Parts: sequence; C-alpha cells; structure tokens
Amino acid sequence: MLKSLYIKNFALVEELFIRFSEGLNIITGETGAGKTIIVNAIAQLCGERSSVELVRKGAAKAILEAEIEFRPRDKVLKILQDLTLDSEINSTIILRKEITAKGISRTFINDTPVPLSRLNELSSYLIDIHGQHQHQRLLHPENHLEYLDAFGKLNALVGEFEALLKTFRAKVKERDDLRAKQLKSTQLQDMYRFQMDELTKAELQPDELETLSVELKRLNNIEYIHQFASAINDLLYQGEPSASGLIADAEDKLDKLLEFDRQFSEFKESLVNARESVEEIGRFLTDYLSELEFDPERLEQIQERINHLEFLLKKYQKASLMELIDYLNEIRNFSGDLEQFEERIQELNAEISELKQKIEQSGAELSAKRKEFAKAFEKQITEILSKVGMPNARFRVRFSFKENSQSVFVIDGKPVEVGDRGFDLVVFELSSNAGEDFKPLHKIVSGGELSRIMLALKSLLITVDHVPSMIFDEIDSGISGKVAQIVGLRMLELSKNHQILCVTHLPQIAAFAQAHFKVLKNTEDNRTSVDIKKLDEDGRIREIAGLLGGREIAEQTLENARHLISEAAAMKTD
Repeated sequence: MLKSLYIKNFALVEELFIRFSEGLNIITGETGAGKTIIVNAIAQLCGERSSVELVRKGAAKAILEAEIEFRPRDKVLKILQDLTLDSEINSTIILRKEITAKGISRTFINDTPVPLSRLNELSSYLIDIHGQHQHQRLLHPENHLEYLDAFGKLNALVGEFEALLKTFRAKVKERDDLRAKQLKSTQLQDMYRFQMDELTKAELQPDELETLSVELKRLNNIEYIHQFASAINDLLYQGEPSASGLIADAEDKLDKLLEFDRQFSEFKESLVNARESVEEIGRFLTDYLSELEFDPERLEQIQERINHLEFLLKKYQKASLMELIDYLNEIRNFSGDLEQFEERIQELNAEISELKQKIEQSGAELSAKRKEFAKAFEKQITEILSKVGMPNARFRVRFSFKENSQSVFVIDGKPVEVGDRGFDLVVFELSSNAGEDFKPLHKIVSGGELSRIMLALKSLLITVDHVPSMIFDEIDSGISGKVAQIVGLRMLELSKNHQILCVTHLPQIAAFAQAHFKVLKNTEDNRTSVDIKKLDEDGRIREIAGLLGGREIAEQTLENARHLISEAAAMKTD
C-alpha cells in the first residue's frame, strides 16, 4: 500500500507530506483546489513522463517521493533482482523522482537510479491509477485473457496448456538444431573424411615431436659429439697418461705407504672406487664411439617427419600434437553422429506431431470454457455498471484468432498463432449507451466512464487482482444520489482487499471514507499554493456538509451530513 507521499515544488505545491491509511482514503476539495495534483504526483512516480511545466515557478527542481509497503511477489522481486535491489528490500520501497527546471528528470528506487521504463514496470504491480489520461493496466487488451481465466478459474487448464506448449517448443528446437547440425555435417562430411584420412595416416603420438627434435639435434652435431667423447675417453681411459692409469699408480704407492702407516687404509677403497668408475665411463665411451656414425638417411627421415608434423599443426591451427589428436577424435565422433541424426529427427517429428494434436485439443477446450464463462462475466459486469449509473451500458467479451499461414496449429480449419495461454485473443468491449456500437475498453475516452468500468471490473475480480493500491479519479462524473452511494459502497468493498484512494466531489461517496483528506488552495503574497490535511470526525462532517450545501453551512446541512455518514455506516454492516 501507499504509506506516504512527499511533494515539493511540484505544480502549485510548495511542500506537503501525506500519510495515507489502509482501506478507503477519500480526497475532496473545492473545484480547482488542486486535488488532481495529488493524483498527478503519484502518476509521475508510476513512470508518467514529466515536463518543465510541472516544476513550481521559481524552484530549481520538483521532488516527489512515495513510501510503498508491499507483499513480495514473483514479478516484483524479479524486477528488483534485475536492478540488483532485492537484497536491500524487505517489504518497503521508496520511489523517488526529481524534475529540474530545465525539464530533466531522474528516477530512483531506494536511492538507486533506474530508467523510467523500469519504474513504470515496477509501479504497475504496486499502484493502479484510474482516471482520464492515466495508465490502466486492466484496460490493456493483452491482460484481458488473464482476467477472464481468473474469473472462470481456468488457470489449472492454462498451466497444462503452457506445459504442453513449452515441451512442444523444446522438441521443435531440438529437431531444428539437429537438422542444422545434420546439414552442416553433410556439407562438411567430405572435408572431414579427408581430414580423418590425413590425420589417421600420420599416426600421431603426443610426444613424438619432442623426441624427434632431440634425435635431430644429435645427428646434426655428430662431429662435435665424436670430438668431445674422444677427448673425454683419452683423458679418462685411453690416453697416455690417463686418469685411470694415474689412479692405478696412486693405488700402488698407497699400498707401499700402508706398510709404514695404517692410517691411510681408509683411502684405499676410495681410490679403487674412483678407478673403477673412471674405467666404466671409459669403456662406455669406447663402445659409444665404436658405434657412433653419421646417418644422412635417418637425418633426412627425421627432418621430413618433423616438417610434416609442423605442417599439420599449422594447417589445423593447433598448438600441439595432443590438440591435433583431440581434433581427430572430435571429427570421428562428429561423423559418427551423422548416422544417428535421421533416426532421432524421425523420433522427434513423431513426438512433435503428438504434442501438436494435444495442444490443439487443449486450446480448443480452453476456448470453449472461456466462451462459456464469458457469458456470465458479461452479464455480471453489465449488472454492476447499471448499478453505478450506467443503466444502458452493455459489456461483452470479443473472441478472435490471429491467422498465420506459417503456423502449424490449426483451429476451425485455419492456421492460427499460439500464445502461452492458448489460441484465443480476447478484448473487453463496451457500448455505453443504447444504440451505440461496441468499442474496446482502451478506446473509451470518458474519464468518468472509464473509472466506473474499472470499478465494475475490480468489484468482480476483487480476489484476482493483486495490485495493492488503486486510485480512482473522476469516478463520480455524471452520477449523483443513490447511484453515488452504490459507487461508494463498491469502493468500500474493494478496500477490504486493496488500499483505495478516491478523488471525489460527491458527499455520498465521501461518507464512506475510512480516512478523509481535504485539499486546500491558499494565496499569499500573490503566490498560490496547495495544501492537504487529514480531517477528524468533526472536520469530516463539516466537509461533507460543504459538499451538500455550498459555502454557507446551516445546522440542517450539518445534520444531513451526519445522517449521510450514518447511512453509509449502516450500509457497511448490511
């Protein structure tokens, strides 16, 4: 519900703060006092476009702010999540709008800047404004089907239809994706076959390139290898003198030394081990050199193999042989999938055909039930309109389909488009007076008629519409007396489930107020300003008396006002 409204430098308002109540809030005031400014301020916070004329003369900017308490709902939370605001919000949000004297506006939710379109979207689930030139969510044709289904309690059937359609679309997408993949596979089949043949023949090994590079380096440097290996062999084993020979001489001299001093005995084993190690290296080098030879044929083979592998890496744009092997396995699997495509596509076609038949049957059942409930819906709306001062009004629900030659769904022998809720297109229409043609609700321009139609719809759909706050402006246009009382009672009934704000000049409606506000216009120092105050019980009586009898309020008029309030109270309890 709309808990409070703050307005500063907006139109004729210098500054005011209003705290609204639950239930039925009535706003009254003399003609031209500025009642509509309150509604316009709320409309601005609901996403209506602003203009420089809305800023009070001489002010730098206008500021509008509303505190709204709400019960978390999926759609509201989704919008807040998209704006990354859900973590900051429990059950209260602040809508804020600033309009500069240059006509530039900024909108905020909880001090976070948001686009006007998102403010509009969010507020449509929080506040519903009904009055001339305002947005009416219920009047939008795209919402009519949802309301008719709610009236007929058809949402379970709609859910089944949506589930079937969702499955159907998923199957169609899967089939179409397979067909695209099949076509691509067919087009690429020859290329993949050639690539598989080329890569398979290459007998790729993950580490082969590194191994061949090591061998290539050895063959390219055979002379240096022979030179260094021979030099080492001479120094250690084959030369005169050699390391092994010198160590052997040291062993002989150590044996003689030991005859005189045994403390050198511990070095004997070390010398023997050193000589054996040097001799082992020497023998290895001798054998290595005997087998070492330059093989130009092997060198050429290695170079060709390396060149071929590097060519394949460059051709297939891979960084390693492992990536090339992975690619080979991938195209092998891809080609294997090609053989299964047609079989799976045929299976999907059968499933799609069965789902199509079920969807058409479900859609036809929904359409039949809707048309059945539409008759009761039309009758009850028409009856309510008659009671609220539109005795000659006729309400009807017009059904249609949107034909589309590309659609696979057929209803009544014609291909038609499908929506999430079925095949029906539903528009609410009204004939306001006898002899007039029916018109779609969204094309009705009379603010009074619009508001009463909305009141009728809201009365009937009171348990369906979850928008917490509703604002009615100009609802009393063209009515008076007993009809006005019925309108007031209807709004009171609505206020049991919704917060209602109603701008009125009729005492019969004002008498039902659970909170009564009066708008005042003041002129001081040649400046006009608008103020608003909440009336106590005595203030209510005097205001209703003023609505009944004009400026001069006689005791009889006050008594009539008390009687009107008592009469409204009695109607509440009936």
